[in-house]
Amino acid sequence: MEGAGDEKASEEAPRQIPAPPPIGVRLGEALEGDQLRIAYRWERSRAQGLQVGQDHLSPGAARDRLGFGQTPRSLEVTVHTFEVAYAPHPRVTLVAALPFVQSELERVDPNRPPGSTRRQEQTDGVGDLSFAVVVPFIRKGFESSQVHVGVSAPTGSFRRGGDQMRLPYDVQPGGGTWNLEWGWTYKGELERFSWGGQATGVHPVGRNDLDWRDGSRFAGQIWGAVRIFSGLSASLSAEWWKQNNIEGFDRSLRPAFDPSENPKLRGGNGINLAPGLSLEVPGLSGQRLALEVGVPVYQDLDGPQLTRKWSLRTGWQWVY
Repeated sequence: MEGAGDEKASEEAPRQIPAPPPIGVRLGEALEGDQLRIAYRWERSRAQGLQVGQDHLSPGAARDRLGFGQTPRSLEVTVHTFEVAYAPHPRVTLVAALPFVQSELERVDPNRPPGSTRRQEQTDGVGDLSFAVVVPFIRKGFESSQVHVGVSAPTGSFRRGGDQMRLPYDVQPGGGTWNLEWGWTYKGELERFSWGGQATGVHPVGRNDLDWRDGSRFAGQIWGAVRIFSGLSASLSAEWWKQNNIEGFDRSLRPAFDPSENPKLRGGNGINLAPGLSLEVPGLSGQRLALEVGVPVYQDLDGPQLTRKWSLRTGWQWVY
C-alpha cells in the first residue's frame, strides 16, 4: 500500500517549469497556436569617453594629435518599444514592434566662448517599424531551436537638425533604409534550468535619400537561467557583437571636424556580460516582468568613438 501511495503522490507532483530566456534574447520565445502577446520594453544605454581600438584617448589628444576641432563627450539613448505577437498556427508566430527613440549627445568644442564649450543636442521620435516571423525548427526531448526572419521599414527620421546643421548619425531616430534581419536560436530546458544560444544579423538594403546606410550588425549570445522559486528566475548571458561602418556619407556633416560625424568611425566589436531577473506577476496569469543589466568587458572600436559603458533593459509582457 505504501508503494502505491508513493507512486500516486509522485504522479501528482507539479512539474518544474524551466526558467525563461533573458529579456535581451531577440524573439526568444515562440507562441503556441492561437495565442496573443502584448509587450513593452524600456532600454537605456550610455557611452562616454573616447576609444581607439582597445585604447582610451583623451579629447585633447583627439584634437591635437588627430586634428579634430570638436569631440563627443557622452551619448545616452533611451528606447521605448511596443510589441504585439500573434500565433495563427502552432508553428508560426508573427511579431510587429514599434520603437520610440530618445537620444542626448554632449559635445565639446574648445573654440567656443568660455562657459559654452559643452553643448547638448537632443532628439526624439518614432524609430523604424519592424515585422518578423518566428518558426520552431527542431524539437527533440528537452532541446529545441527556432529561426526568425524579419524586415524593418524606414519610418524613423534620419534628417534631424535640418539640411545645414544635420545632427550625427548616432542620434537620428531612424536610418532611412529597409533592413533585413535573420536569427537562429537554440534552447535547452531541464527541470528548473534553461540554457541556450542565439546568432542574429541585420543588413540594410540600398541607401537612403542622403546616400548613406548603416553598416550590417551581427551578434552571438549564450545564456543560462535558473528558477530560484516559483515565479522568480535569474539569468546570466554573454554577448559578442560586431558593428560595420556606415557606407556612403551625409554631405552636410563634417567628418574631418568631429569624429561623431565620420561614417568610417562607427564600427567595432565587443563582448558584454548581462545578469538578469524575471518575475511572473503573482495573481496575473501570463504576465511577466524582466530586468537585465549589460556591462561591457571588451571593446575594439574604429575610433575615436564613444566607449560603451552600460545598458539597462526592463520589460513587461502578457500572453493570453
